[in-house]
Amino acid sequence: MRRSWARLATSWALGAVLSGCGGYSGADDNRLWGTLCIAVSDDAFCAQRGKDCGLVTYTDNCGQVRCVSCGTCAGDLTCAGAGVANVCGKATVTAHDACPAPRGGVQWDGKKRFLYGTNFPWLSWGGDFGGVAAWNVPGVDAESDRYDSALKTMKTAGANVIRWWMFPRLFSDGLSFNPDNTPAAIGGSITADVATALRLADANDVYLILTLFSFDNFRTSTYEAGIYSRSIGPMVVDPAMRARLLDNLVRPLAQAVEASPYKKQMIAWEIINEPEWAMAGADKYGGSNFIPQTDLDQVTHDEMESFVNETSAVLRAHSSALITIGGASIKWANAWTHTDIDFYELHYYDWMYQWYPYPYITLQSTGLTDKPVVLGEYPEQGLSEMGELPSRTPAQFASDLWAQGYAGALSWAFNDPLFRWDDGAIKDFGAANGCETSF
Repeated sequence: MRRSWARLATSWALGAVLSGCGGYSGADDNRLWGTLCIAVSDDAFCAQRGKDCGLVTYTDNCGQVRCVSCGTCAGDLTCAGAGVANVCGKATVTAHDACPAPRGGVQWDGKKRFLYGTNFPWLSWGGDFGGVAAWNVPGVDAESDRYDSALKTMKTAGANVIRWWMFPRLFSDGLSFNPDNTPAAIGGSITADVATALRLADANDVYLILTLFSFDNFRTSTYEAGIYSRSIGPMVVDPAMRARLLDNLVRPLAQAVEASPYKKQMIAWEIINEPEWAMAGADKYGGSNFIPQTDLDQVTHDEMESFVNETSAVLRAHSSALITIGGASIKWANAWTHTDIDFYELHYYDWMYQWYPYPYITLQSTGLTDKPVVLGEYPEQGLSEMGELPSRTPAQFASDLWAQGYAGALSWAFNDPLFRWDDGAIKDFGAANGCETSF
């Protein structure tokens, strides 16, 4: 939406709190006249942020969340072509990047690469970071040899990028909580676990996407195998509770990563895995209506979008890593186009192959062309035959995605018995495109 007038000062102040923007910026071209706030123009809005293409969502000087178009690119430039979101550019070969991914890729550490690898996604559900003593589950630091062995196995199998979940439920021993169930602080082994995970990633020459939350976090608060597990649903919809979640959990995690000498191994934060399954109602941007899982605390698209943007703002302030969201399906391709992320992520399984076949439902046909798109989950064994659609091996599927301009492909998963791990499944494509998939 475009908006040139804001609101009364009292409303502006409330909007600043609700949006998590921290209040009025005091920029020279922003003026408060009495009780009215005069918002900057769309052109100034984009210029102040160095953005010149695509849709950009930010909180303006009047505390209003706005989504504006910052224009299109001319000539051979494309939006995010050089790996910077909402900036026109094209990939260039430098002394430090002799083999940029020729089509889609993500820019990191001076190189444009096709993010190729697998999902960990955990060694111990909800316990890798902080541990769960009641289940006899230590964190990464206490069992570093075990985690080192897992990362080494994935690397040997051809994975250069590993997507690793952190807190799919809030019951880690490293978290303390306020009386309202919001996080009060991180402690225990969490900081050490983060440091060790990054050190092990460096030792094994793999790069991480750390997933903060999942739709699983919206399961109603309850006891699970003797420990209390808290839903983040109430925190997402309540501004004060949301602020405590961000200030007491997300912020110190970002600071812990940034403090590591191995922080370059952390390519991106994934704010949440498949948030669509916790959402109810209409897709604001034209996709199918959201149908949430019935045992979850449900939220609207507006509420989840606000949560994502506020989380992104905290991560931007305290971490140099990129940011993404683990979108559940291309059926909701545009659900996160109005959030402050650096690349899109979609997931793909046989049911999507049947109903949303990728040879026809492409990035171009869905309009996902302003930022890189990584396929963050697909079956470790490839895709099954679906009627006239042929089966695809992992190597064939990754090659198809490469040709279509995707920026990466991560198989599911290293340790899910429903998707049997095969040491050779993803190796062929990685071997054939070694330089373009390795940082």
